[in-house]
Amino acid sequence: MLQVLVPTDFSNNSYNALYYVAKLFKTKECTFHLINVCGVLGNVDIETAQVESTQGLDAMTHRLVRDVGNNTEHHFEKVSLCRNMTKGVADYAKEHPIDLMVIGNKAKEEGANIMFGNNAMQLVREVNQCPVLIVPLEIDFKNVDKMAFISNYANPIVEENVKALLFFSNLMDSSLVPMSIEEGKGTDAMAKNKAKFLKAVSKNLSKEVVLPVFEDKVRTILEFVELWNIDMLCM
Repeated sequence: MLQVLVPTDFSNNSYNALYYVAKLFKTKECTFHLINVCGVLGNVDIETAQVESTQGLDAMTHRLVRDVGNNTEHHFEKVSLCRNMTKGVADYAKEHPIDLMVIGNKAKEEGANIMFGNNAMQLVREVNQCPVLIVPLEIDFKNVDKMAFISNYANPIVEENVKALLFFSNLMDSSLVPMSIEEGKGTDAMAKNKAKFLKAVSKNLSKEVVLPVFEDKVRTILEFVELWNIDMLCM
């Protein structure tokens, strides 16, 4: 059974992330760990905050059932934490056998912020024992047929990252599109790193894409994602 961690502040962003992953894994048996950080000890009325948090988690699961239907394959663990948000979620992930964390982001047009830092990235930096899926608010759900992975292969792609890519690809029966940006002649070490990676994911591999830089790297990536109808970008 998949163990999926979904931190929530009851915003539309976080609900959209839960909705998306519930649709994505509609045929998979999953336990969704819904985590709400209701406040830091000493800063709030803890009893009131916990009651409100519990009510909010109940309302969120009821909303999901209303929107996607009652899926008997899906189970919910609802947890209210009175701790620092980032540390509380990260510690929970370490203490439980979490396979995937899913978090919401503000909007599709904020792709640059997804890559270069925002509140979501605080969790990405802290939770490093499982893959993390970031779901933009405005995205419409559809099956993931193409996943893109970007690297210049300056460093070896570590085994944990290879496993994470194969985890997503196998789970969603999607092809993996390796992508790199043309930045001049590479080194022998980069070529070896690339060859080793492509061999490791060969069963899931699609055609490799090498792109010239247009305006900047971020814009190049976003234009590639749009042009090639990429459903998920992995970094």
